[in-house]
This record gives sequence, C-alpha cells and structure tokens, in this order.
Amino acid sequence: MSQETVIVIGLTPQGLSMLRTLARGGSRVVAFCMSRKNVGYHSRYGEKVLFSDAVDLRQKIEALVAHLGYRPLCYITSGELLALVLREYPALYELCRVVSGPYDIINRLAHKDQMYEIAVSKGFHVASYTTLDKFNSAVFSFPLFLKRNYEIPLFFKALRVDDAVSFAALREKIRPEQEKDILVQSFIDIPKNNLVEISAQFFFSQGEAKGSLIGIQKRKLKKGITAFLEQLPSNELTEHINNICSVFMKDLCYTGFAEFEFMYDKSASDLFFNEVNTRTCGEQSSMSHKFSNLYEAVTHPFDAPKLIVRKENLHWMNIQRDVRARLEKRDFSHPFDLFHSCFDILDRRDLKPFFMQFI
Repeated sequence: MSQETVIVIGLTPQGLSMLRTLARGGSRVVAFCMSRKNVGYHSRYGEKVLFSDAVDLRQKIEALVAHLGYRPLCYITSGELLALVLREYPALYELCRVVSGPYDIINRLAHKDQMYEIAVSKGFHVASYTTLDKFNSAVFSFPLFLKRNYEIPLFFKALRVDDAVSFAALREKIRPEQEKDILVQSFIDIPKNNLVEISAQFFFSQGEAKGSLIGIQKRKLKKGITAFLEQLPSNELTEHINNICSVFMKDLCYTGFAEFEFMYDKSASDLFFNEVNTRTCGEQSSMSHKFSNLYEAVTHPFDAPKLIVRKENLHWMNIQRDVRARLEKRDFSHPFDLFHSCFDILDRRDLKPFFMQFI
C-alpha cells in the first residue's frame, strides 16, 4: 500500500469520511482543522494539526511540504475553509495538487452569481437572482430567498423572507461590505406534496464524470443540511441529471468531488437548479458506501478509474441530524429507515467521533 502523504483541510463529517477513506487505503493523512470540536479530530486515523487562521495554515503546510520534498495531494472538505483558501491562501494551489480544481474554475464557482451564469448558459433552469448590493425591490416580489453568494461567516445559511418589513429588519443586521456576498433569489414555490429535493454527487477527473450517486434528500435540518438520503432508481430523470451535470463540468475540465442540488416539481416535471458544491459535501460518506474503489479515484484524481458500484439502492443516514430533523418537523414516519441505512460518522472501526459529537 502507498504511504504517500495526503493533506485534508477540514474535519467536519465530510472531512472525517475522506480521512477514513484515505487512511484505510494506505495513505498517510495529515489533517488540518481549526477546532478540537470538529468531529473528525477524534478519529483514530491520521495526524491532526490545529491552525488558527490562514497565515498559520500557510506556515504549517509549507513546513510539511518542505519536509516531504514533493507536491502532495490536498483535499479541502469544508465550504468555509475553501473560501478561506481562495480568499487568503491561493498559493496553496501552487504548493500542493489541490482537489478540487483548477483554481480559476473553483474561484468562479465559489460565487453563486457566477455559478448561475454558467448554469444558465448550459440550459439549467435557475430562479431569478441578484446580489444584495444590487437588489431592486421593483424587480423582485416576495417571498424571497436569501443565501450566501460566497462562503463568509454569517448568522444564517439560507432564509426565506416573506415581506418587505422582515426583509428590512434582516438587512439591518448585515454589514454593507457583506452585501456583495449575499444572494437574493426568487422563491421557488412548489407544493410540499410535489417537491423532491435532489442531491447529485459526482467524482470528476479532468472534466469526465467517473461515477455519480443521485438521491432524494428525504429529511433535512431547517438550515438545509441533509439527514437522510435515499438513492433514486435509474430512470429518465436521473439520466437527464447525469447528462446536464456532465456537460456542465466537461468544458471546465473540473477535477474532484461535486454535489449538484436540485428542486424537482413532480406535477410539472420542472427541475430547478439550486447550486453546485465544488468539494466534498455533507453526504460524502455515502460515496464510500456506494463505490468500492473510491480510494483509487481520490489518490489518482487526474487519471481516475471509473467508480465501481458496491451497493445498489443505497439509503444513507446521519443519525444525530435525523433525530434533530424529526424533532424540528415533528415527523416520526418511516421509523425503520434506521435498520436499512448505511451511516455517516457512526463506524464500528472508529467509534470515538460518533460519541464525541454528543459530548
């Protein structure tokens, strides 16, 4: 087994999943995070390094790379840490073979307004949008949806705003310099019984899709994080999603993990594009349950093999999130989902992270 060092930046649940995949495959993993409270910090796998800011991260990675004597692979597994690197440490892309990449594409897609420009040019159905600093109340009508245009620290991730009074009150809490990094978008009003929220996870190698996992986000926390995912069977819809996502990334020569999020209206057969995350996403561990050769792909990302399916008709659950989502929405249906799911965080070979998340 290879002992080449791989750097992982971020130890939230998706970082933990990457840490496990790489370490179990035989790589030496050095994982950087900003807090001991990150669930992956408590894994038995890998070497953990804490950092305080971009300057500290740079010093520690430069020291590591100087010691190694080669450009290691580097996976950034957090949206906020990816934004930190793009904003304050772009030289990382020269120092390491950073996945996802290339840098200029990641920098464009990290801004949702630029992402939507590409999506519209590829024929995706996107709700009307603008950044908050350019917002014109005469053009948009309520309700509206506000979310981060760029991953900055903010007191919300995504919010529905129903009227002008609420909008004005919310805007007062936002600093003027933050407005360019907040997106205002027309609200897609799909009746609850017709709404299907879809996550389409891919691994791309130089623009070519090597494997995908398309599922329904059946339960989510109010702030939008998936708790329970049910894979969609192969059909006309999944084939369409595979095709449009492949076209999206092909011209960009994109390499790495990506998650495309959609809202689907069953009654009208309308597919609305929400966003694409150019990194490992919150359901990352479902990919390791789905594919048997994920390690070979992530250690050879620029010449990756086709991913081999390990498990058909996958159901995936983050137990803590699922309990919280059920309590938030008072939804206690389908109690037996627990017994036919694969799990995020919970792993009998690495139990400490599961228990530490509650402590």
